[in-house]
Amino acid sequence: MKILDKKDDPDFGTVFKFEHDDLPPQGVNGKLFLDFSKYADFDYDRMDTEICLALAKTELNKYPIVTGVMPPKLQYGQFENEVMYNFNGDRNDVKDLPQMEKRKFLFFKHKSLLPWFFIIDLKPNLFVNRAHDNYPWSEFSDLTPYTKQCIEKLPFKSVGRVVIYGSWPQADVPCHRDWIPDGVFNHHINFNPGGYRPVYIYDSVTDTKHYLPKDHKLYAYQTTDYHGVDALPHFSYTIRVDGVFNDDVVL
Repeated sequence: MKILDKKDDPDFGTVFKFEHDDLPPQGVNGKLFLDFSKYADFDYDRMDTEICLALAKTELNKYPIVTGVMPPKLQYGQFENEVMYNFNGDRNDVKDLPQMEKRKFLFFKHKSLLPWFFIIDLKPNLFVNRAHDNYPWSEFSDLTPYTKQCIEKLPFKSVGRVVIYGSWPQADVPCHRDWIPDGVFNHHINFNPGGYRPVYIYDSVTDTKHYLPKDHKLYAYQTTDYHGVDALPHFSYTIRVDGVFNDDVVL
């Protein structure tokens, strides 16, 4: 994936035009998935119950953002940056909407794809500053004290952003990259308290999905590699923790 153009749109702000680029997965030190399971032994059922109760009490009205394009062989729609860059609808429909409502409108109007159906901030931050400890834990984290306690035991010397990504039943996470492949591994750990999710790294050169091993309870990967999640018959979610690893963490 590479950037072809960038412009300031009067209604959508800074938008990019991307192009797919056939590159094999870069991985991290020759590995597609890193296993951090040895660093913690959590009660995932307890955590899942706590999180589901908290979600039931919370408005799920924040939509996550993903940029770029889907790989051609897996493409079935467009991400919002493509739609915004080439917008050909009636701008009167969107010009007075807040940015989040503009994004929701494009999704509801069948113009753009969303990789997940909501995002919850346990510890908020801007994506670009996700490794930095800039903000306190959110009110939502007050509803999930055991989850917060577990996250604070992970091998980070600094925790930046902590979020929950949620997907409805029968909905996949479309294949995407978090940004342009640059060889940099951004420290993070993911885990799925509600049960295994079929997370995969996609090799667009060989048209192959490489799936997360089921024994990787705590894991990470090169997020600028193409990745996604196959659909499940029930609601599912992932917790992602960004930050800076302890110095003794071996990748």
